[in-house]
Amino acid sequence: MQKIIFTLILISLSIFCFAQGNYYDSVIDLTGQTLYTALHSLISTNTNNSYNGSKAFLFQQLDNVNGYVTCIYTGQSFYVGYNYTGSTNPNTEHIYAQSWFGVENDPVRRSDLHHLFPSDSNVNSARSNYPLFTVANHNSANVYYSYTPWQSYRGLSASGYTVFEPADESKGNVARALLYFNTRYYDTLTQQNVNMIPDLVVWNTQDPPDAAEIARNNAIYEFQNNRNPYVDHPEFVDRIWTTPITDDAITSPPSYLSLSSISPNPFHNTAVINIKSQDVGKAEISIYNLKGQKIRTWNQTLLSGSTEIIWDGTNSSGTKVPSGIYLINIKSGGETITAKVLFN
Repeated sequence: MQKIIFTLILISLSIFCFAQGNYYDSVIDLTGQTLYTALHSLISTNTNNSYNGSKAFLFQQLDNVNGYVTCIYTGQSFYVGYNYTGSTNPNTEHIYAQSWFGVENDPVRRSDLHHLFPSDSNVNSARSNYPLFTVANHNSANVYYSYTPWQSYRGLSASGYTVFEPADESKGNVARALLYFNTRYYDTLTQQNVNMIPDLVVWNTQDPPDAAEIARNNAIYEFQNNRNPYVDHPEFVDRIWTTPITDDAITSPPSYLSLSSISPNPFHNTAVINIKSQDVGKAEISIYNLKGQKIRTWNQTLLSGSTEIIWDGTNSSGTKVPSGIYLINIKSGGETITAKVLFN
């Protein structure tokens, strides 16, 4: 049995490597803004604009396992047979909401399978076009559903905005779909005053691609001739979004904000976060754990030049946090920076 399992693993890895081929040769050593821009050029080869064709492929082949499809938010299985087109229940969820499209009613965006998933129609309606982000208090949120294999939530973020938090089991899939969409179309990931990027970076780490997601990426490539690079190389997410870059990087003005250093890193007692700004301005500096929970926030006026923030490894209640990796998120003047720090 062990020999058979090992053989299957090798076959799966071989298919994965063959499917990628030399697709990423031109970008594999890049980082930051350069990688982001190069990936945009690399993956902008999909021209499929048939939404009906995409839905038929989604429900009849791509996500169909023995006649069943699974809701991206609840894990609930629906028997749909092999001729279903996703028009009733379940229906088709656009992870990047259609109302957010940078080009209204664009058929290519609408038909892009990298962000289309089966969904319970009621949960799809409940998600609406709310940002995909962490709900601060699950106890006071709407849960979808307590009786299904997975639970997603609609409620308030820590900043008081209505958001939709996907189930832990699908957080990584959702994050990589949204980051793909931003990279492919340059459409913003700040919606309804919520910048989703910090949570998406965490979710990508928390829920890495599994064999099913990799196989899905391969099948979509065959159908529409482009890949989701963050499924093939989830480390690209850190290479781009843990260096100074905004989610609208290609059209953003020159950066006036930078993270000069985190010292020491790793740290045990205190870490000094050195922020450089060309102008005086207000900033929100937040610490997130790898579950996407905001554990500490400073509202700070940045000086022109350098500003230091000292973190002593405690949360907002003054309690020491567990050892591990944390994300520092800095927002000021429409710019966002995310970086990692190790507390031990």
